[in-house]
Amino acid sequence: MKTYLLKLDESQEEAVQALTKALKIETEVFSEGDEEIALSMAMEEGKKYGRLSTDEQKDFIQNTF
Repeated sequence: MKTYLLKLDESQEEAVQALTKALKIETEVFSEGDEEIALSMAMEEGKKYGRLSTDEQKDFIQNTF
């Protein structure tokens, strides 16, 4: 599974929603508030585990970009 972040104006959002519906692609819409909460939770969770190993860092970077 991949995650995409799209910044859309209203007409673009309507077009993307129509396309994803036609292609039967499952989507979830999150507000900026939801994003901030998720980021804060991830940061707190990360504090428990410390830094990533070199291999984990490479894997993260490859999957991010």
